[in-house]
Order: sequence, then structure tokens, then C-alpha cells
Amino acid sequence: MTNPQKTDKSSRGSEKAAEFSLNNILTAAGETAYYWDLVSDKIVWAPNAPEILQVDDIDLLRTGFGFETLICSGLASSRRDTMLAADSDENEQGHLFSLQYALDCGNDLLWLEDHGRWSAGKDGSPAIARGVVRAINDRHDKEQKLDFLSRHDHLTGQINRDVLWEAISDAIMESSDSEKSWALMVVGINNLAMINDAFGFETGDEVIATIARRLRSQLRDTDTIGHFSSNKFGILLEDAGPAAMAGTAERLLRSIRDEVIETGPGPVAVTISIGGVLIPEQATTVSQAIGSTLKSLDKAKAKPHDMFVAFNPAEDNRKTRRRNREIADELISAIRQQRLVLALQPIVHSDTLEPAIHECLLRIKRTDGEIVSGGEYIPVAEQLGLIRLVDYRVLELAVDVARYHPDLTLTINVSGLTATDNNWLGLLCSLTGGDRSLTSRLIIEITETAAIQDVEESCLFVSQVKQLGCRVAMDDFGTGYNSFRNLQMLGIDMVKIDGSFIENMLENTDDQIFVKLLADLAKQFNLDIVAENVGDEKIIRMLQDFGIDYLQGYHLGKPILALPEEYRNNKPIPRAIIPDSS
Repeated sequence: MTNPQKTDKSSRGSEKAAEFSLNNILTAAGETAYYWDLVSDKIVWAPNAPEILQVDDIDLLRTGFGFETLICSGLASSRRDTMLAADSDENEQGHLFSLQYALDCGNDLLWLEDHGRWSAGKDGSPAIARGVVRAINDRHDKEQKLDFLSRHDHLTGQINRDVLWEAISDAIMESSDSEKSWALMVVGINNLAMINDAFGFETGDEVIATIARRLRSQLRDTDTIGHFSSNKFGILLEDAGPAAMAGTAERLLRSIRDEVIETGPGPVAVTISIGGVLIPEQATTVSQAIGSTLKSLDKAKAKPHDMFVAFNPAEDNRKTRRRNREIADELISAIRQQRLVLALQPIVHSDTLEPAIHECLLRIKRTDGEIVSGGEYIPVAEQLGLIRLVDYRVLELAVDVARYHPDLTLTINVSGLTATDNNWLGLLCSLTGGDRSLTSRLIIEITETAAIQDVEESCLFVSQVKQLGCRVAMDDFGTGYNSFRNLQMLGIDMVKIDGSFIENMLENTDDQIFVKLLADLAKQFNLDIVAENVGDEKIIRMLQDFGIDYLQGYHLGKPILALPEEYRNNKPIPRAIIPDSS
């Protein structure tokens, strides 16, 4: 016969063993559990709660109110109110909730994740909550770090361009609701490209990081500084008028000018230039503020020494502004009415002079049927931020031409804004459908000046374009501060020498030497090279002797129109040269 007393002792022992085992499991997982009577406010915790929560005063754990006094961060309202307000799933076991908050543990904070379910009583009011609390300091630190990295530049530790633009937008909104004024300045490093070429990009990065620290040291706590691009910083000054902006600019110039920067290879002398604009007096939109500031920076860079130039609206010619508005209106209308068309200019093999590639050039069909060059429209589109719309439409047209003419290889120009635009990449992927027979016949042209504005972003753009099967060309090479080392890092396939070096080659020996050097270096880096603006037979022969791969110019072939209503009906794009008014 079974002894009842023995059975009870055995059962209690098993329960204690199970309780001890469960407690150990919770502790090993860095967790504890609780049962909370929401009516009486009493909480029953697992035995390991004081250890996990690092609480010495056990009485504080006995009620929800007592535990609330330990919470110091993470919740906008009380733990109870936040839990009950959670918009979450509900089932027969109650309402799901998940909270994060921190307890004050002396010198440190203990971050906790608190999740479980609360349920209502018969009267519908909250009755009980059951949950598990886990210590998540490591995860919270990682999340905080990831959030910091997503908003800050890894090199300088300052906010990145996107966050800077948000700050400018907030300043404009605040200025419209109050009488507060702001000043936006863009600081450009004048000789960073030469430092990169002379000492390497690691030294250039040292220079950028040091300049960021010096600029920050000259600003107030209420001011904002961000890494605008590879060689530019944006600075937003709160409560600043013309005098405050000029005074701050002088301090910034002096902080860089008066002391060399120590780097690994040795001391480096650096200068900066600064442009500035007042908000809202001179700019009421983000694009207007940045555009005006960059205009001022360009004027400052044109000065013989490091300078600050404040934006002067009076210098903008009224007639030019009116013409720009007209051009912008006409361009938007042409985009909406699908009156943008392409003209294809041949790029020929240097040995056979037969067309190998065709460059897609923008043309606009006016409402009266006249077709004009897009040359006058592009600068205005870039200035007013409309260039992305143009680039989208040109891409659509170019892919359409390539699909209907499988014998053609096309080059497509993209602006500096588009060269960091994921939406344009998405459109390219969508239009081509991953068809390598199509993408292999597309060459995307980016300009040298756009590529060096943000080398890291440009590298990512080039990589993504090449993953789709396209090639990438560097347009206008030689006019900026690039080098073949940059081209190798970017992964460029082709270089187009700016026409200004080709046009006067016969009379200018410096241009001859430069072009010959580019051709020799291109061979070493396995790059195809195109000479633009080829004007006569003598220049053709000279370029052939230099080993240039491809030639382009009106002497070799003027642009010919590629009209959808013609080539879609299987009408071939003519080889005859059509005179072009541009």
C-alpha cells in the first residue's frame, strides 16, 4: 500500500526540483518571469528576479508601483499605461505586449525587454499580466550603434548628408513658424584631390577627419555639421544673421589655414573655401538653400586664396531667372506629353571608322513640331532638381531603342544626382528585366566631376550597374581632379577624353602629350578610350597613332534622330547624316 505521506514528500521534492531547474534555465538565458495582479498591483517574480534585474531592495519588486520607480529611460508614460496601450494581437490568452526600458543600476543602465500578455477580467477591465523580462544590454548597444552608423558618416563621426538635409528642412520649417533665422554654409577642401594622388586615400581620409574635428571645435553646441560629400561639409548655424555667418566663416578658415595637419606620411598644408546662404531670407526650400550655397562656394573657390563668399541674390540676373522658369515649364510639359526624343551620334572604331557605339543625346520636340537640342535645358534641369525626371525618360527611350535594334550598342548619360539614385537603378532593372543580351549593349556614362563628389557612393552605383550587365564610362575625363587610380577603384570600363583636349591638338603640344599619356595609361589599366570632338583627318591620324580605341565628333557622324513612331515600325535608323542645328 502506498504511503500518502511519502507520496506528498516525493511530489513536493519533484516540484522543488522542477522549480529549481526552471529557475536555472531562466537565469542561463538572462531572463526572469513574473505574474502581475493589475487590480491589487502585486507582482510575483521568479526567484532569480533580483539577480537578473540587479535589484537589492526586494520590496521594490513586490508591486508595479515599486518596480516603476526603478525605470529611468525608454518609456514615454508609465509601464502599465504603455503595456495596456500596446497595439498588438489578441487571442484567448490575452493582449500581446512588448516593451523596452532601462533600470537605474548605479553608474550604469540595465536595458530590458519586457514581453508577454495581459488579460481582462469579467468586467472587461485589465486584470492580470504575465511576462518575461530579458536583459538586452549587448543587443541594445548594437542597435544604438547601428542607428548611429545609419545617421552618421563613419569617417568623421558627423551626421551624413541625408540627416543634414533633414536638419535643413527642419530649420526652414521652424523659420516659417517663427522669426528665427539660420545660416547654411558649405565648406569645400580645396586640394584634397592632389593630396589623394600624392599620398594616397588613407592620408586623404586623415585630412578629412582632422578638418571635421577642427570645424566642429569652432561651432556652438546648437550648430550642426555634416559630411556633405567626399570633400565638402555642410554647416547649419542656428540664430545667425549675416554678421554671425561671416564671423563663423572667418574662424573656420583660420582654424584650417593657420596650422598644418599631421598625417602618417608627414605634415600636410590644407586650405578650404566656404559659401553661405541665409534662411529664410535667401532660401525657402532645401534645394534652393543648397543650390545657392554651392553657387557661393564655386565663387569662393574661384578666388586666389581661401575665401568665404555669401550668396548675393542681386547677382542673379532677372532675365536669366525668367528664362530659366520658361525652360523649366517647357521641360516639364515635354516630359508629361512624352515629347522627349533621342538623337544617336556614332562613336566609330579608330581603325575602320565604322560605327561601333551610339551615344544617346537629348532632343525636345516642341509643340509646333520643331525638334531642338536639349543642351539649353540640361543645366536648368540640374539647377532646379528636374534632371532625374529627364534621366528617367532618357533611360526608357534608350532601352526601347536597344530592344528594337539588337545590332546597336548605346551609351546613356546620367547626371550627378542620378549617379546615386536607387530609383533610377530600379528602373533600369525593371526595363531590362535582367536580359543580359540587352544590358550588355548599354554603357552608362558618368561625369568625372560627379564621380569625385562622393567616391564611395559612385563606387556603389558603378558596382550595381555592372552587376546588371552594363558597362560604365567616365565622361569628360581630364577636366576634374580624377586619376587612373580612382578609375580602377570605381571599376570604370571606358574613358572619354574631354573634347577640349582634342580640338586644338594640332597646335597645342601640351594637349598632345596629355592625350598620348592617357592612351598609354588606359592600356595598362585595360580601359577602352574614346576621343571626343574629333574635327578633321589630321587629328584622326594622330589619335590612331596614339592608340585611341574610339573616335567621336561631327566630322565622323552627326546625331541622327531615333523616333519611336519610326523604329517601332521596323523602319531602320538611317545611316545618312542629318544636319543638326545644335
